[in-house]
Amino acid sequence: MANFTVTGLSEYTAIATQMLREGVLFNENFANYSTQTGIQHKQYINFIDVNPHVQVGSCGLSASGTTTLTEKEIEVVEYAYRDWFCKKTLKEKALVMGASETDFGTLINENLMAGEIEAIKKQIDTDLWLGTSGMIDGWISQISGCSGAIELDTYSGVTVTVSNIDNVIYDFIDNITDAMWARGVLTIHTSVAIYNMYKRNIIEAYGAGSLATLIEKMSPMSMWVLGFEGQLIIKAEAALAGTNYMICTWDKNLYIGVDEMFSTSSAKWIYDEITNYLWFQADFKLGTQVAFCNEVVHNIY
Repeated sequence: MANFTVTGLSEYTAIATQMLREGVLFNENFANYSTQTGIQHKQYINFIDVNPHVQVGSCGLSASGTTTLTEKEIEVVEYAYRDWFCKKTLKEKALVMGASETDFGTLINENLMAGEIEAIKKQIDTDLWLGTSGMIDGWISQISGCSGAIELDTYSGVTVTVSNIDNVIYDFIDNITDAMWARGVLTIHTSVAIYNMYKRNIIEAYGAGSLATLIEKMSPMSMWVLGFEGQLIIKAEAALAGTNYMICTWDKNLYIGVDEMFSTSSAKWIYDEITNYLWFQADFKLGTQVAFCNEVVHNIY
């Protein structure tokens, strides 16, 4: 009987690493946020809050007023994934291994690799928002403990429902500062359930036809807030499932930290001929930070 060899394994290891980087760390869903690379452990994030002071033009001007340089650190931690598949189990599940059982190529390419990357992406999305015990603090945790973050006036401690979601949104709008509006388009991030509540509220109040212009040309699970088209988006985040959390800010205010310079991410496939296990391993660094807490409105409690 033919041995279970590692034909094509190095080729698919290279593909897996590319998929990890493109599908997890630098995927299009995260493109709206700020990404900072080259972080080995802790590093100041790349922003400076400068407040220049104008004076009447003249020769020999002296300094007027003060400018505060704001510094914040972003910390990354090492993520490691290990998954294994038994040869016997793979054969019992009728997962094809290619031309023969000596060929891993089809099995990895068509059955396993996309599933592994998608599972990692889902977990990382959750971690970016909610964090993981012993790993990283997500944006929600960062904002919750962030001095200067703006709480709602009336609905901070209120459970969001179909009947009150419009008033919750208005409470957010009332607390958005001039500095935030000046950033450009703002986004209210919330769970899919609350996002759908807002859609139902609009339909019940104005009819289904009113949603057309709010959703047109928008990315999936996002829409303009009624009356604030071009200014304010409400967007559903799968990672916030089961929570009442809502935050409003400009997306580049949310930072994702990675390394990719001193220690690059990797994903690889390894076959152990002693145990007959096919192993998947992935390693990368990840962290989060919020640059300007005073430009975030939230209902976290």
